[in-house]
Amino acid sequence: MKYSIEYFDGDSVDLEFSEGRHTYRVGGEYVPSVTTILGVINKPALMPWAAKEGARWFMDNTSMVPDQEDKDAHPVFADGVTLDDMYNGIRGAFRATSKEARDIGTMVHEWCEQAINWKLGNGDEPTMPTDERAVSAIDGFRDWIAQNNIEWVSSEERIYNRQYNYAGTVDAVAYVNDEFCVIDFKTSTGIWDEYFLQVAAYAEAVAHVHGDAIESAWILRFDKKTGEFEAGKSEDINADFRAFLGAQQLHGRLRQLKNKR
Repeated sequence: MKYSIEYFDGDSVDLEFSEGRHTYRVGGEYVPSVTTILGVINKPALMPWAAKEGARWFMDNTSMVPDQEDKDAHPVFADGVTLDDMYNGIRGAFRATSKEARDIGTMVHEWCEQAINWKLGNGDEPTMPTDERAVSAIDGFRDWIAQNNIEWVSSEERIYNRQYNYAGTVDAVAYVNDEFCVIDFKTSTGIWDEYFLQVAAYAEAVAHVHGDAIESAWILRFDKKTGEFEAGKSEDINADFRAFLGAQQLHGRLRQLKNKR
């Protein structure tokens, strides 16, 4: 799909986005996305989490029974579970959990997007999902709106930074308490540090398009298990953007080395 980005100075760029590959191109040339660039940052919490999900799957599919001879309890597989099933179940447990989180995140994200577009005069008022966790997350989002003065500018805005050559999709652009800001929705168990680098990159690109400096950047988190809502605000967009540029330089060099091989 092609998007025409109109800049404040009268310039325009056609940004091509492949939904299936989730990649961007400008003038036929590949452009890294903000999230792809930040993929170079190590995420040490992922491995313990994946191991924990595998251990939980094992516990859910075994039971302790006493040995008939010595009466000591030992684990046995649940009915119908083979050794191969156990291996594959433990190995892929994190994927099932991730999919469930994505499903909840998709429901919440779509509702928020539709609600913003409805407020902007595009489309109808969204229908609440039936999942209680998604409803809880949406209620938190609505409470946050009620506690702040929000004027929506755009939803799912495609951006391209001509100066630094990166692209992305911003969940929302708005005035929050009279501050021009970007907003990113996250379905996760916490607000992680790299999120602030992400919204800083979006902030720079949005300012580049609109011609107005972004004054604040928000991360609205919906817990992927409970639906608990949390709002985080960037404390130093400029410092976060400089850190993002460091990640971009590392990403670019690693890509060059990979292409040489």
